[in-house]
Amino acid sequence: MNLAFGPVNSRRLGSSLGVNNIPYKHCTYSCVYCQLGKTRRPTIKRRAFYDPKLIIESVRNLARPSINIDYITFVPDGEPTLDSKLGLEIEMLRENFSKPIAVLTNSSLLWMKTVREDLEQADLVSLKIDAAVVDVWRKLNRPHKSLSLDRVVNGIMEFASSYRGILITETMLVRGLNDSQENLELVAELIAELRPKKAYISIPVRPPTEKWVKPPSEATLLKAYDILTEKARIEIELLTSIEPPPRTTPDNPLDYILATTTVHPLKLDYALEVLEKHYSKPQEKIEELKIKGLIKIVEHEGQKFVMRKL
Repeated sequence: MNLAFGPVNSRRLGSSLGVNNIPYKHCTYSCVYCQLGKTRRPTIKRRAFYDPKLIIESVRNLARPSINIDYITFVPDGEPTLDSKLGLEIEMLRENFSKPIAVLTNSSLLWMKTVREDLEQADLVSLKIDAAVVDVWRKLNRPHKSLSLDRVVNGIMEFASSYRGILITETMLVRGLNDSQENLELVAELIAELRPKKAYISIPVRPPTEKWVKPPSEATLLKAYDILTEKARIEIELLTSIEPPPRTTPDNPLDYILATTTVHPLKLDYALEVLEKHYSKPQEKIEELKIKGLIKIVEHEGQKFVMRKL
């Protein structure tokens, strides 16, 4: 079982080797912009999904000495903190590899002490903070029915106050949903209290769950940047483009494409670029994967993406 993918060229973390510790769409949210589709049954129940030894083995298969890796990153098919063995997995990765470990979380379970304890072991934690207005949060992130925004925010604050690693935040802006002056100012105030090393503002650049999802206008995006810069008084960075193609050529490009697109769509151009280094007719390999029912091609904002068919 392949529970690792990459490395991918991450806009935030450099060369990132991904860990997929959650099966497809086990999540606390069903965000309208999610690149993996709807969460049919949101959950907040933590449990073990995989034997941690399988994760170590999967990472070892990809972490060759010749490949540059800046971070080993938990960025799975769902919410990584739903994994009750997350802390153990981080500990085992640290024992076996001399690379910093990152976790990208939607922040929804930080009110749980066990989740905070697990994340404290990571070298870097990215917190998703899209909304600070209840109605906006519910429409955008579509959380599990038992979650409350106050509880989520309190958990975020408690974690940030004790965490000693690198803390960053990411806010995904969707036109007409969370790009209002009110929400932006409240999000900026919350981020200011957290005092992360850097706050990222991102927009939907891959095919979203809901077809009506659009990025904010350029003027609104600049307004958001100004509001966060003024109120948070930390470094703000806009993420408005897709990650560049991988820096290194994978040994098995077909496995690379399937493993990567399980977690996020890959630009068709990038997939073909990876394949052409091994095959004289890369487009035929894409067609073979489509015929086998392993992938599909989706268009978004004038770009074509390879998505895993799950």
